[in-house]
Amino acid sequence: MKKYAFVFSNLKGYRFRFSCTMVATVLNGFLALLPTVIIGYIVDNVLYNKQGLSQSARIDRLWFYIMVFVGITLATTTIRFINREVCYFTAQHVAVGIRSKLYAKLQTLDFAFYTQNASGELISQLSTDVNVIHDFFGNILYVFVRDCSMLVFTFVVLATNSWLVTLMLLVFLPVIVILALILYRATRMLHRRLRDKFSEINSYVNENLGAYRVVKAFAREDYEIERLDRESSEYRDMAVDNTKKRLNYATPIHIVSEFMRIFSLCACGIMIIAYPQTGLTVGSLTVFTSLVLTIAARVRELSVVISQFQQFGVSVHKVTDLYDSVPDIDNGGQIESTMGKVRKIEFRDVTLILDGHMILDHVSFKIHAGETVAIMGPTGAGKTILISMLLRLYDPSCGQILVNNVDIRNMDLNELRKMIALSTQDVFLFSDTIDGNIAYSNPDMPFEDVKQFAECAQAADFIEKLSEGYDTIIGERGVGLSGGQRQRIALARAVAKNSSIIILDDTTSAVDMETESLILKELAKITNKIKIIVAQRITSVVDADKILVIENGRITEEGTHDELVALGGYYTSIYNISQQGSAEVV
Repeated sequence: MKKYAFVFSNLKGYRFRFSCTMVATVLNGFLALLPTVIIGYIVDNVLYNKQGLSQSARIDRLWFYIMVFVGITLATTTIRFINREVCYFTAQHVAVGIRSKLYAKLQTLDFAFYTQNASGELISQLSTDVNVIHDFFGNILYVFVRDCSMLVFTFVVLATNSWLVTLMLLVFLPVIVILALILYRATRMLHRRLRDKFSEINSYVNENLGAYRVVKAFAREDYEIERLDRESSEYRDMAVDNTKKRLNYATPIHIVSEFMRIFSLCACGIMIIAYPQTGLTVGSLTVFTSLVLTIAARVRELSVVISQFQQFGVSVHKVTDLYDSVPDIDNGGQIESTMGKVRKIEFRDVTLILDGHMILDHVSFKIHAGETVAIMGPTGAGKTILISMLLRLYDPSCGQILVNNVDIRNMDLNELRKMIALSTQDVFLFSDTIDGNIAYSNPDMPFEDVKQFAECAQAADFIEKLSEGYDTIIGERGVGLSGGQRQRIALARAVAKNSSIIILDDTTSAVDMETESLILKELAKITNKIKIIVAQRITSVVDADKILVIENGRITEEGTHDELVALGGYYTSIYNISQQGSAEVV
């Protein structure tokens, strides 16, 4: 019930009007039956003239009942229109509320969550599942309340005409209820499987669209088409199986409801002919046959609603599972105010173990304000994870990471991350203008500042050569730009954040040596910040105040360029290789 409580809590602001709508729906269900009762009364008292009225009186009464009929029809139509309107707006309100809360939740979840959950599944939760919940409040619940109320009122009206025939008809109800329950149980797991398969297809399409360059480079279009066809065929077979099972039980429900109609016709007909003392009339027969048709129609609709309730239940569990997700990295929040200028960063005996593997092993070092520290090491040594820990994408298994002598686990996450500007090798640019991407940290940033940061990243020249300059829409993920151009825009975005700590993770790997040299010169002019550079090129780290070499999760070398060259270790080997390359070029 807790899961459903979250969904229904989004009715806030609409609870009263929605409750009134449900009450009005029940009332409308009663009013909708009155025309049938009126028709029965017309048959007995006007057409068959049981009361012995004169011709003019019968005509007057006929017109009176017709006017009542029209009035009821107008009233039920108006109430139905208002009810559906309120249900629609309520459904939109609930859907917007849930989607906003889920998206806000996604912003709070950590790196581990995104590595464990496919993007297609998350997209399905925000789109497909929320839409199912929207349909529940917009239509399904309305139909359920309307049909149930009409069934109750129908049996009440039938009982007033003949309690004996009504009692006989009630014998059919247990059969319908049992079939409905079996249908509910039979389709429960199928709906969950269908939902999961749809998420798999969503994830596959999302992944494939992101990897279109690789697909085309390897000429694997046919393979990818075949793979999607296979997944879609599996979804189709599951959907067909689900429909077959629903029809296997919905059809008997329909047959039983039709038998109720035949039975009422036979029972009423026999009583009118053979047992006139029962008081049943032709009008009563008309009422019975019409109302049993109503029962049949309502039962058929409810059999469909049962299947929709299953979909609603599956979607509620998916949505609430996401909303109840708790990040492994919690917000310490003990220190909420900004700490001003960062004076020192310290990794104190930091160890990180992920999935039973030692990633970092007792790492310790310090960085002071104004220093530039470079990190080098072979692929997989733990360089990127090391800087990710400063952002608290991972927390140490033991040890501490301190900023100004404060453990970052005790700091507010937003405040911590505001202190850090990050630019990575794997660049992500938004579908926006170049101006918008550079000024991402501050949308109100003056244009002159944007140009200044672009110049610092050596991006101004190529930007100004574009047809629309800084107003150029660069497309999703920076499509339309070279790798080096994307990296330079990302670097400008990081510098524009104006944070106390700048982290550059192989940011210049896609630019030429000359451009890299110009970028490093510009960055050297920034003297009041801590700069951490992760790189593979000697040219990127040669002027750093301190160079750390990480191998197998441990710091094996530490010092300046000259000191590390003299050690004869990993750094020396990389330096020698770079020197050989330079000699060959010359």
